[in-house]
Amino acid sequence: MGDLADSIITELRQKFDRHPVWVWYDSQEKYKGVLDEVEAELDDITLARYDGSYLKLKKRLRDEDPNYGQNWLFYIPESRNDAEWFRDVHSLGKQYRVDRDIEGTPATQFLVEHEDEIPDAYEDWGENAKNRRMAFFCVLFETAGPDPDHWLRSYLAAPELYREQIEDNAMDDAWDAHLREEYGIDAGLDPKEIATQLLFGEVANRAPTSRYDELAADDTTAAAKFCDEWQKYAPTEFIRLAQTIEEDYDLAAAVVDSGRAHWDATAFKGIDRGLIRLVMERLAEGTYVDLPDIANDLHQTVKRREDSFWSQEDLVDWSVPILAIETLRQIGAIDADNAKTLSSEDLATEYTDSDGWWQIDAAYRSYIQATLQTTEPYPQETVVKDRVAKHYMSFLQSVNRPLAETLGDNPTLGTPQTSFYEEFADLDDGTAIIICDGLRYELAESIKQNLEHRTDFEQSLDAVSAALPSITEVGMAAHLPGELGLSLDDDDLVVTSGGEEMSGKSDRVDRLSAAGFEVVDMDEVNSTPLEELSESDPVPRVIYSGTIDKLGESLDAETAFSQVASHVDDVERTVQRLKQAGYTKFVITSDHGFLFTDRLTDELKVESPDLANIVKRRFAAIDSGTALVDTDEYIQVDSDGLAELGITAPDLKLLFPRSVACFKAQGGNMQYFHGGISLQELLVPCLTVTTGELEESATINYDVTVPDPITNSIISVEVEAKSEQVSFDKSPTLEIRANIDGEQVADPSTIEINPGTNSTRIRLKQGAISGENTVQFEVIDLDTRETISKETVALDLLFGDDDMGFDV
Repeated sequence: MGDLADSIITELRQKFDRHPVWVWYDSQEKYKGVLDEVEAELDDITLARYDGSYLKLKKRLRDEDPNYGQNWLFYIPESRNDAEWFRDVHSLGKQYRVDRDIEGTPATQFLVEHEDEIPDAYEDWGENAKNRRMAFFCVLFETAGPDPDHWLRSYLAAPELYREQIEDNAMDDAWDAHLREEYGIDAGLDPKEIATQLLFGEVANRAPTSRYDELAADDTTAAAKFCDEWQKYAPTEFIRLAQTIEEDYDLAAAVVDSGRAHWDATAFKGIDRGLIRLVMERLAEGTYVDLPDIANDLHQTVKRREDSFWSQEDLVDWSVPILAIETLRQIGAIDADNAKTLSSEDLATEYTDSDGWWQIDAAYRSYIQATLQTTEPYPQETVVKDRVAKHYMSFLQSVNRPLAETLGDNPTLGTPQTSFYEEFADLDDGTAIIICDGLRYELAESIKQNLEHRTDFEQSLDAVSAALPSITEVGMAAHLPGELGLSLDDDDLVVTSGGEEMSGKSDRVDRLSAAGFEVVDMDEVNSTPLEELSESDPVPRVIYSGTIDKLGESLDAETAFSQVASHVDDVERTVQRLKQAGYTKFVITSDHGFLFTDRLTDELKVESPDLANIVKRRFAAIDSGTALVDTDEYIQVDSDGLAELGITAPDLKLLFPRSVACFKAQGGNMQYFHGGISLQELLVPCLTVTTGELEESATINYDVTVPDPITNSIISVEVEAKSEQVSFDKSPTLEIRANIDGEQVADPSTIEINPGTNSTRIRLKQGAISGENTVQFEVIDLDTRETISKETVALDLLFGDDDMGFDV
């Protein structure tokens, strides 16, 4: 007997001690010559040979051993992939390979022990070295096929686990060859060096510098592609390694030294920090008049970085430079000379168009909000803020100087606010009028955009010309039925509606109640349980909110300015809740807008008229019979001009400083104010929202499941919806939010609900959850604005890495 036959017989005796059925594939018929010797020696085993018919083999097995109680060795001179018709028999047993042929290596033993885990594509691993390598890594990293990126991510996440198995099975050379072929990496099993070559490979591939090329993988394209997937599927490990490796290199300095703002590389946080420094320095040091052009040049760079990895993870905050640039770009698009030629109505149109000037006010407000919310100082932050503020002031002056000139002769911007009741008020059931004190036009645009994003409501946004002066008592009275009147009583301004004095909110409530409206505050609507709201009839209502003006009166100017946007959510919530209570039409309006400026210089502070009865920051009132010295410092609107606005004031004259100037008067906020002549103060929004009839449907119960504790930054949230309905007439839309101390730590995820189990994924931002122990999940019904579920769960994202000597 030959050595080969003897070896095979010994192996088979051991294998049959463990299992009664073995299948021996031999596509090259390398062992056909030893079969007779094997069969002669294994007298307690039946050797069944394939001779072209799998059906014969199956019939023989069925006839001779119907209960599968004997030992069988099936010899198939074909590859496993070609033996499809024999798979049912193969499933009864195990595959036999000749250990001698593959030299009995540790990897061989490993694969034999994991026979069932080897993908079919590599069933001939015993005869092919490359397939043996692929089979080993598929089994080691538990993949159904070749997935090099997954293998490498898994290794970098737990190198101490996989390195030992690779070394114990003598596959370190194979791993090294694999990394060279796939990524051009020559780091072997060193996880930090592997990561270094990958990360700097991404930099070499996408950055305008060659200073790190020696550190990079040879195949920079493959390295860059891997880093993209690494960021997406394993952000925690990516950040851990990138931040550790970056400690040895000053990437921010490299960016600044390059002097180039166009970097696409995202391997290291320092790249973003360097780009932020470059951008802020250009905004701080560029020629002042050229700032809008500089902003245009930088726009593409900052928008791209806003969507890049470190920004999306909240580990780098691009909001301040992005919003500074957006504000400057929009200001630069204004043709100030052309504005001087426009009528008041044309100026109003330019402001309220879908792409109108209101966007500049919105951008500047968002910019101020970002400067207040940021937790880290920006390079040249104070200088840039001052320059942006000055450009914004120039914008305000460029559009409001010509406005003041035209309103001196014709004090209306279009439909006067005093016609609001006739034009917009509706006493039909299902109508709600929401009056928000100080809701500026650009904020109404935000409400409209939010509703469009989340609903299919019909909407129409108009603007009326505020009743001068644009102060609360006058603006609120302009919504009432009856003629609006103004007069002076010593040093007090008396407001009347239909001849009745409106000395406060209670008088306005009485007048609206007498007209047939139920009058409530917005806080009352939003704090009343939805069931209770739904029980009452949708009688015509007027809902008041004084949030914005209260902010301006109680907080410092910038804080108030940054927080007014929160009122947008309050209004939207009110609309959605009243819709569920049966309301189908909403009119959202205001008493006036407001002006937010930089702190006024001395030349913008106008001397008060000595003889005026009332002097405020933005207007003065005087008896019409009092003679005034003509001056260019302010304009006058007499009783005839007020009559054009629908205001009866025969004995009254109003005085307004031009543009954004103010009278020298006691009290009032020096940056946030109203009562004067500007597009921002005078253009009062009237947003009409029609929702349609609410369809009755069965109650839906929700069961929300969130992992607890959370061990990965990408998590799955399941919502099981149960109802008496087989299918929903209208699929509810839920929004899942993740918060810590009221601050969002993930982009909200929206999910359309169907009966049964629904799932969505939400990705927690690494920078926002760093160092935290818990996170709160809220599930909001976007139709009702009700909170479906609120749950606080533990965060368990801590891990260590002994190989790299650090913990995160």
